[in-house]
Amino acid sequence: MSHSLTLICPLPNGIHARPASRIAEFCAGFGAAIRWRNQRNGQWADAKSVLSLIAGDILFNDVVDIEIDGEGAARVADELGRFLRQTLPCCDEPVAAAPAASRALPRSLAELSPSPCFGQPAGQGVAIGELCVHRGFRMPEPAELPLSTDRDADLAALAVARRTLAEQLRQQAEHQGGEAAGVSRAHLAILSDPDFRARLDAAVADGAGPARAVAVVVAHYRAQLSKSASEYLREREMDIRDVGRRLLEALAPEIQRAGEALPEAALLWAEDLAPSELLALDRDKVKGLLLARGGLTSHTIILARAFSLPVLTGVQRAAIADGIGRTAVLDAGLGALFQSPDTVVLDYYREEEALLAAQRQRLAKASGGIAASADGHRLELAVNIASAAEAQQGFAQGADGVGLFRTEMLFMDADEPPGEDEQFQCYAEVVRLAAGRPVIIRTFDIGGDKPARCLPAPQESNPFLGYRAIRMYPDQEAAFRAQLRAILRASALGPVKVMIPMVATLGEARWARRLLEEERAALGRAEPVPLGIMLEVPSVLFQLDAFCREVDFFSVGSNDLTQYLFAADRDNERVGNLYDSLHPAFLAALNQAAATIHRHGRWIGLCGEAAAAPHALPLFLGMGLDELSMSAPSLQECRRRLRELDADRCRELLGRALACADGAEVRALVAAAAARPALPMLTADCLMPDAAWGSKAAAIKGLVDRLWLLERCDDRYGMEEDLWLREQAYSTGLGHGFAIPHAKSGHVLHPTLCLARLAQPVDWGASDGQPVDMVLLLAFNAADAGAAHLKFFSRLARLVMHEDFRQALRAERDPERLLALLRDRLEGAA
Repeated sequence: MSHSLTLICPLPNGIHARPASRIAEFCAGFGAAIRWRNQRNGQWADAKSVLSLIAGDILFNDVVDIEIDGEGAARVADELGRFLRQTLPCCDEPVAAAPAASRALPRSLAELSPSPCFGQPAGQGVAIGELCVHRGFRMPEPAELPLSTDRDADLAALAVARRTLAEQLRQQAEHQGGEAAGVSRAHLAILSDPDFRARLDAAVADGAGPARAVAVVVAHYRAQLSKSASEYLREREMDIRDVGRRLLEALAPEIQRAGEALPEAALLWAEDLAPSELLALDRDKVKGLLLARGGLTSHTIILARAFSLPVLTGVQRAAIADGIGRTAVLDAGLGALFQSPDTVVLDYYREEEALLAAQRQRLAKASGGIAASADGHRLELAVNIASAAEAQQGFAQGADGVGLFRTEMLFMDADEPPGEDEQFQCYAEVVRLAAGRPVIIRTFDIGGDKPARCLPAPQESNPFLGYRAIRMYPDQEAAFRAQLRAILRASALGPVKVMIPMVATLGEARWARRLLEEERAALGRAEPVPLGIMLEVPSVLFQLDAFCREVDFFSVGSNDLTQYLFAADRDNERVGNLYDSLHPAFLAALNQAAATIHRHGRWIGLCGEAAAAPHALPLFLGMGLDELSMSAPSLQECRRRLRELDADRCRELLGRALACADGAEVRALVAAAAARPALPMLTADCLMPDAAWGSKAAAIKGLVDRLWLLERCDDRYGMEEDLWLREQAYSTGLGHGFAIPHAKSGHVLHPTLCLARLAQPVDWGASDGQPVDMVLLLAFNAADAGAAHLKFFSRLARLVMHEDFRQALRAERDPERLLALLRDRLEGAA
């Protein structure tokens, strides 16, 4: 029995790795054979194979014929049709946007007459180092590798290599965390793909040795992907090659290249670079990357960004041939590479390095210490993790604890549930890293969008409302008890809490509590371990008084609570306008929950995506939540924003937000109320009494850099250009050795006056022809400067005409007295 369907591909990026894996995962649950045929190119694909689907080169608006043959074909056609209509359109992700595009060199750099070559920036930052060429791995041609001598032995060798690599990838996914873990899981999906395995075995059956079989199969997929009209799909070729390279590493280590010696600071050029090759590099030595090939969506680029490596792509070998072995500067913000720079360009970039280091240090200082509001209201900021590596990153960013340890990652790619000892080792490592900080471990949340082979579940039309998390535990009681024992053992090493996901009824909470206490008694643990639940099912909101008598704490899963509250699938673009964690209805529910929970003396945190949303922070502070948990990169900025807020004002703001009609009104309200607190126009930080700049351009750059470092301007290149546009109209050198560069610019965040006293006077093109040694920079925002800009400039210009003012500024060396002098003489000018 057979059925057929027709699909017009709705995905802007075509059927690439992520949607292909969702399709294959869905289709794998059916016994029927499911094949797709791309009408544009005639290519057939097995819908249960990720690689086969990718190789089908199915692009946006391609018409696809789908044939279903075998058991229950009619039912499969019905369910698959629903999947294609409702789920597939939401499986895509936008292609990563490019960082700031290459731009004209700022004038302070251009005046040094450097000769850069340009590339496509794929990661921000500046790096100085020796230009080196990476001796990358070359995939051998199949004919270069041996034929089979014993097919059974060769098949066995292939199977061992696959198992070994699969285990390596699983461990990497577990321990690396972040983007690196995502790449490892993607490579594991390729390795485990049935089409990939079948082609390897078929190549051996055709007479290839195991190494040759790998080369044959990799060549097949590379050839198919290279023909794609989609750059996104062509970039997946690198992942196939990387998996093949690692298989060859196990099968024929003699063909692997030897390691390469790198200088202490290297700018590494490569034709292309596989993700595993990047991971294997000594990142203490590699300061930047230059790639001839590699798009913004490649896994290598994604990893490089995660490691904060400056990267340029599209840089050909010929462009760097003369600079190999010599010093070079990579400026990814400008998309430029400066080879064999002279001393002045090197000095310019050493100052750039110092400036960026100072900016990082300033941010770390502003975001360090206790997480509290400006009026001292404490709000814990914790980290969401899935591995010890992510925990380490979170603690390095100042996390107050682990607010959510997603343990289901231990189950996802396993053939059987992980054992108690394996889990204990994983949890224990995180608890040790926490060093006394609390760790909330969520028991496995399998189901919904997180299926696991080791805990099979039936196909469901709406898995988010079906058999998932605690609803699965009674049928998987042995696995649940094993996890509870592992958590209880880890609790002996530090403060640990157990959190149960997807609880909807008091009965479920009581059942989980009973099993936890039984396992605690069996282990002889005297101290109880706090038990909490994810507050994500709306039914709990209406029995909170009763739940507060059953559990010790609550953690809001804002993602699920939002989608259940509004009955809107968070992955469905068609109802995306309904899914809004800043809607007054959601805020009202959460505010009432916090009040009830606190009335019972219980603790409430929040660990969904909303935790790091800037518009949400003042409202969560106003509710009095005890904790917010987020990804590690969001912690420092959230702590800095928190310190600018006043809890009493946030409570008043929350009251106004609850009266809004929708989330858009709430965002507008918060945006208007959360404007940066006004800064004084002149502070001690704005004074630079001994500046060693050797030119007008260097002085303008230095003053703008200070504005940027003080967070008084948001784009230093744009601000610098705005000042130069004013200088083009007329020189701001007023004579007597004074200059007042000034601009109304959209890049100014706070009106500012900066003073610099130059160690050596510089030519400014002043009206009297005299060099300048005193520079007063005046910056106003273009939108709100009004007459204040001209008023201040006129006041300064008149003051400069007075010899006593000039002498006083030149003579005063004490910063505080200099600041007092300026404020006194400028009083009334604002």
